[in-house]
Amino acid sequence: MVNNFYRQRWIGEKIREVLDIAKVIVLSGARQTGKTMFCKNEYPFKEWEYINFDDIFILEEFRKNPKLLRELKKNIIIDEVQKLPQILGIIKRIVDEEERKFLLSGSANLLLMEKVSETLAGRAFYFNLFPFSLGEWRGEKTSNFLKFFKIKDIKEKTVSCPDLKSVLFKGFLPPVLKIKKYNLISKWWESYIRTYLERDLRYISQISSLLDFRNLMELLALRNGCILNETLISRELSMSQSTVHRYINILEISGFYIKLKPYVKSKARRIIKSPKGYYIDTGLICALSGIRKPEEIESEFSGFLLESYILLHLLIYASLEGGKVYYFRTHGRDGEVDFIYEKGKEIYAIEVKLSKNIDFSDIKNILKFREYKKELKFAFVIYTGNKILELTENIFAVPWCWSD
Repeated sequence: MVNNFYRQRWIGEKIREVLDIAKVIVLSGARQTGKTMFCKNEYPFKEWEYINFDDIFILEEFRKNPKLLRELKKNIIIDEVQKLPQILGIIKRIVDEEERKFLLSGSANLLLMEKVSETLAGRAFYFNLFPFSLGEWRGEKTSNFLKFFKIKDIKEKTVSCPDLKSVLFKGFLPPVLKIKKYNLISKWWESYIRTYLERDLRYISQISSLLDFRNLMELLALRNGCILNETLISRELSMSQSTVHRYINILEISGFYIKLKPYVKSKARRIIKSPKGYYIDTGLICALSGIRKPEEIESEFSGFLLESYILLHLLIYASLEGGKVYYFRTHGRDGEVDFIYEKGKEIYAIEVKLSKNIDFSDIKNILKFREYKKELKFAFVIYTGNKILELTENIFAVPWCWSD
């Protein structure tokens, strides 16, 4: 049944573009990013046969007889496909022998990718569904980053932004975006985390201690946006480094966490090459950090949350345009830039500032990076003020809510 309150997802058009040549579409992403709603509401998938392996009775039926797929003559969606990986062999034979297509959806990102790539090599196209962007939730047709990276001139203008802490506290998963009361938002996130710990993890890996895993999740939230030092984390949590490494990889597999790689395509000799660790949803960070209402977010922590907000929106844009996102930092922090966006030969630098006023000193790192990378096209300082300003040639100050 089509949901009348469904909001179109930007990735939908990208997926439709490959349908003429794709035999299998793989849609992955974290729990509750809206994969099921996408499958049931986006054209043409809403007209396909829908099978959900989250239903234990359906799962058991296909486990006993996977050849049931051959009896279904329509194009097919299989949700939570990672729960029955042996079905992939049947899918391979069907798409090789018949003019049918499959959309495979699942929450366990890298695990699902590995199983599909082994069995369906050359037949599958891969897409990741992120949480909503602010603009996507508002019903806008495309990301404002498209305006940033495509135009040659941004005229000065004033932008009206919503309350920053309220936006960061709630996060961007579809169910929580609909909740109005802050106490219910907090309860929803706690239930979300508990469901992940107690149910989802068993499909990904054996966890010796759920308490240790929860402690790791909380520590990573407090260090969101920092250089990922697994040795230090293992000492602080009294866990082996191999366990810390495995648990962080599980968070990546689940789609919650990203290890952002450094931009190293530069002549700078002292560039840090370790990844930074980020949760991709600010609501999850708040929940793991014990924040129960927006006013509990301290100013310094708001800065870390704002970085994750911008990263999520950059990742969404990159998934639409085929770009890549990095960070840049040297050991002496000389020329540190929060995010580098690269697409082909085009390079953009993005700094994030928790400040309502921007001056020339706020772009010194961007100018330093430009010395390393002459190809830098444009740069943006995203801040909490309300005006779009040209700070110097091809470097602009942009309000945080216009970066969605």
